[in-house]
Amino acid sequence: MSNPIRRDYFTLPAELTIDSGFYQLIKEDHYPEQQFLPRLCVHNTSNNCDDVGVYDSELYQAIESGDIGFVTRSGKIRVALTALANHNTLLVTERCDNLCLFCSQPPKDIDDEWLLIQSAMAIAAFTTRDDIGISGGEPLLYGNSFLRFLTFLKTYRPSARLHILTNGRAFNDVEFAKSIALLTHEMTVTFGIPLYSSLSSTHDKLVGSSGAFVETLGGLINAGNLGINIELRIIPTQLNRAELHKVIELCSRSLSNVSQISIMNMEPVGWARKNWRDLYIDPSEYWDELRLASVAASRAGLPFFLFNYPLCHLPDDMRMFSVKSISDWKNVYTEECEGCSLIEQCGGFFASDKENFRLIPRRIL
Repeated sequence: MSNPIRRDYFTLPAELTIDSGFYQLIKEDHYPEQQFLPRLCVHNTSNNCDDVGVYDSELYQAIESGDIGFVTRSGKIRVALTALANHNTLLVTERCDNLCLFCSQPPKDIDDEWLLIQSAMAIAAFTTRDDIGISGGEPLLYGNSFLRFLTFLKTYRPSARLHILTNGRAFNDVEFAKSIALLTHEMTVTFGIPLYSSLSSTHDKLVGSSGAFVETLGGLINAGNLGINIELRIIPTQLNRAELHKVIELCSRSLSNVSQISIMNMEPVGWARKNWRDLYIDPSEYWDELRLASVAASRAGLPFFLFNYPLCHLPDDMRMFSVKSISDWKNVYTEECEGCSLIEQCGGFFASDKENFRLIPRRIL
């Protein structure tokens, strides 16, 4: 496989002593009016500001002034939020109350609330008109701390557009759901919530938590009734491939305020790699199920999208629903993709999509 479209990790000079955490990256003598984070000046050839600085021509070319970087304890820096990215997402916790068989970020039982606090400051410091993703773990496990996170952003960055990934179980608490609805009423916030089956047994097995289906469905009902904007997500597997259209029909009859249906091709990272043979199914084996799902969405008047699918693995009549969704730091195109007539419209492949997890690229002429 080729290298990812955008490099996001860089090694800092060994002589640079700097604490781990988020920093606003500055390329020139430019200072935002409000400062929420310490600054790290990135220089190409010369030092032209008074803050702590690093000389790195590759990092300099990979950022815009005002981007946000995260310095790790191992002396690396990740460009976490950048104007040059096709998608920006922040991990705010590694804790989760689900144990999904295909989890791309296996949960850890740790106290990492500092991630949520610094993420709030990073978003406040970063200027963009695009959506910023909030992911985990399960962000809503923070409870009242998450309400304070939203309150901070509503105060200091009310124009921020947030897309928050959650399993939705916390919304089963109607009082908590009301608090979220009140805070996000004048903000642009969408909650991406997965429902993997219309059968509780199948959903609970896939998420590794007994009773999760009841709480998630209750949460979806509460959130929708309160006007919280919902993106409903489904990942096809061997266990639920026949359930795609049934989930959408359940959604159309029982839920409100769903803005779109997103079918997500599974990413071969985390626990998905361990369970790949038992879960993954080649898209060509469920084209008919995808068609049924698209028809069910159309009948319900719901926008329907396919995420993480290379166009060469979709039939002609389903390609119109495909989204170029893979984040550029893990997105690749292969030599076989060169000369493909649809490469400009295609979302390409995951960098992790290789060896025993490979979808074979097939040039479309």
